[in-house]
Amino acid sequence: MNIEQHTAKAQRVLSSLAKLHFPEDYLALIDGAVVAGYHLGNALLHKHGVSDSALHFNSPSKLEVPISGLPAAIQPAFKAFAELERLRFEYVRNPSCYEPAVADLVKRNLDAMKRTNHI
Repeated sequence: MNIEQHTAKAQRVLSSLAKLHFPEDYLALIDGAVVAGYHLGNALLHKHGVSDSALHFNSPSKLEVPISGLPAAIQPAFKAFAELERLRFEYVRNPSCYEPAVADLVKRNLDAMKRTNHI
């Protein structure tokens, strides 16, 4: 997928997430935020020449370099993506209960990724 395809998919996921609400849909919102992050992150990697359009990374933990080794312009977005990945691990993949602070964390981290992608 190329930059435009990743961006279009991210926008579709974000549009779908806008129909959901905390706290009742927190699992879907966290999981969906990671899917949106996947597309936003890969668009950034392609745009900044870190990876070509044939190579994709599902999450920051799968990157070939640490976040600190990425171009400075995209490090904040990948720190946000790593936080979304952590939230997914904690709340979706493990038996954790919803906490009100989660909504703010998801929104803040998705907003950081959207800003870097100019969405």
